[in-house]
Amino acid sequence: MFITEFQRLSRREVLKEYRRLRYVKNNRSYFLYFIFESGECVYVGETSNIFWRMVKHKGKCSEQSVICLKEYHDKQEVLKLEKHYIRTLKPKFNNRYCLEGQLELFAA
Repeated sequence: MFITEFQRLSRREVLKEYRRLRYVKNNRSYFLYFIFESGECVYVGETSNIFWRMVKHKGKCSEQSVICLKEYHDKQEVLKLEKHYIRTLKPKFNNRYCLEGQLELFAA
């Protein structure tokens, strides 16, 4: 599995498409997402509310950013995937989590 299975949107498109999540407090879905700038992955994250996460990521995203995201129903699966991709891709905005031992907060 890799990015080809993911939806590819701009930050603006994510905000528009997932606007319905603005007032959702207990979403039972989880999103794994990647932020790409000029073809390079600069951030890997997970969230239960992609709308609010994109609002908060305004500084990490430009108009040219590509957001690749996929929705899951198992939080543990998303956490494992996030950990894997941060270790593999070493995105510059995740640098504090790429250090040895940082991601051991989550069960492997």
